[in-house]
Amino acid sequence: MISQTDRQTDRQTDRQTEHELTGYPSIDKPWLKYYGEEVLHRLLPEGSMYDYLTSCNADRMDEAALNYFGKKVTHRQMQEKIDACARALLAYGVRAGDAVSLCALAMLEAVYLLYAINKIGAIANMLVMNATEAEIHEKLAVTKSKVVITVDLALEKIVQASKETSVKHIIGVSLAESMPCVIGTLYKWKSKVKKENCILFSEFLKAGQGKKIDCQEIKGDAPAVIAYTGGTTGKAKGVLLSNRAANAIAFQYKYADKVLDFQNGERFLDIIPPFLAYGLFFGVHMALCTCLEDVLCPDPAPERLPKLFTKYRPNHLSGGPLHMEAMTKDRKIQKMNLSFAKTVAYGGDGMNQEWEDEMSKFLKSHQASYGLMKGYGMTEMAGPVCTSNHKFPVMLPFFCNNIKILDIDTGEELGYDQEGEICVSGPSMMMEYYKNPEATREIIFEENGTRWLRTGDLGHVTKEGYFRLTGRLKRILWSIGADKTPSRVYPMEIENVLSRHSAVDKCAVVGRINGEKGYLVIAYVTLKSKDTGDNVEKELRQLCRQELKENSWPFEYHFVEKLPTTGAGKIDFRTLEKWAKNSDSF
Repeated sequence: MISQTDRQTDRQTDRQTEHELTGYPSIDKPWLKYYGEEVLHRLLPEGSMYDYLTSCNADRMDEAALNYFGKKVTHRQMQEKIDACARALLAYGVRAGDAVSLCALAMLEAVYLLYAINKIGAIANMLVMNATEAEIHEKLAVTKSKVVITVDLALEKIVQASKETSVKHIIGVSLAESMPCVIGTLYKWKSKVKKENCILFSEFLKAGQGKKIDCQEIKGDAPAVIAYTGGTTGKAKGVLLSNRAANAIAFQYKYADKVLDFQNGERFLDIIPPFLAYGLFFGVHMALCTCLEDVLCPDPAPERLPKLFTKYRPNHLSGGPLHMEAMTKDRKIQKMNLSFAKTVAYGGDGMNQEWEDEMSKFLKSHQASYGLMKGYGMTEMAGPVCTSNHKFPVMLPFFCNNIKILDIDTGEELGYDQEGEICVSGPSMMMEYYKNPEATREIIFEENGTRWLRTGDLGHVTKEGYFRLTGRLKRILWSIGADKTPSRVYPMEIENVLSRHSAVDKCAVVGRINGEKGYLVIAYVTLKSKDTGDNVEKELRQLCRQELKENSWPFEYHFVEKLPTTGAGKIDFRTLEKWAKNSDSF
């Protein structure tokens, strides 16, 4: 069956072949030429996440699917565990369409449960582990979850958050549940799941013994997962994503072999928690559907990465900027030949070009196959929309996606090399913000039968089909000049200038409202060394005067030891804005 998305992709490809460029990226889609004709006519999988996982690995049942502390699980063994969890869920009354809340790290049980929930047609409500008790309570109440499955580290918080909600059963699973014997024993000494607070995972599985899994066919447009936005600039929202959205992420990596280099059986180091959309759809589903061995690492702390990297020697790795820095600063890694590392990629907060060049230089000087790669995406699109790759250092939109650039004042579509708001469309787009139609209407619009998502980011597309992110629309500030004329201030532009100073490690810019001048620009800076001279602020002010318009010069500089981050590891601009309102405390 050919979906509407497939037909649309074929029509647009044919139009591009038959005519000269129109001047609009969304019509011409110049990035498609890099992928080859064969992949452009492949049909998207239309079943469930579970269906796509099994079809991609039907001839690999006895090959490694997962690796947990060195313990390998084959696809056959994983299927058996998924079925055991599916039977247990049915025994506890879960049915198709129900929301099952899952609070877990990158661990075997999280993978089994995710696909078990999906197999029976339920919806996995992915609770962010470091969310507050009040935030979790709200998510349980809105989704009307009757069953919650949680890792031991979050058990007490889940128990408290579940009060006065629809939750009937709390299942606790230890990180040590599937660890190798010695490591698991050591961990169990430190942490135990208290039986009086929950149902033990072993008891949960016993309840399903002898049950039959009688599931109806699950369509691609059926809801599969509720993931939550990072809350960087506002309250976290629940993003309802379909099976098709999840499968589209895996599909575009699996068949982008003209620009990517994934081979069956290679290792992927999974360090992003599955409660984040990127960790779930990219770190788990993509890795397994592209036939990689997924090495699960439950501790996402950047300082843990060097040890994991040297132990597992992964062919593919993706993390945040702090993960990349921890790796390149490690003494052991500095002495290693990295020819085995084919993909070293980062996402999240954008770093400056100088930083990216330094990371690429490190990789290449250590014989890595390729330089640093980066991705651009969002929870509302189930993960990556554009990525740099093994053949091009610039970012290309994936062949499943479309990009439209709109003028931020008029809403009119812009042409090549013109900066405006990035709007994206494709099969991985969310269905809605869960039970929040007002917020959904604010971000999604329809044009000629196609749904488009407003990203709130600034960027442009070149005639070659390259994509460039240049700023965050949500972070644009307004300045009032002496002539009372308002003008825009772009924090990301200021951050890029400040980052060029040799003493600056990281920086972030926010605004403080001022009645007469609009917003005053406030810069927060971390330095590479505490021994840096006292003239840094003076030098930064001079640098800004040389390279920026006067309305973009920071009014205040605050030098801090560390920038605040959200649970997703991104810079927490909401906290910085609060700091800026009361800057006397610094």
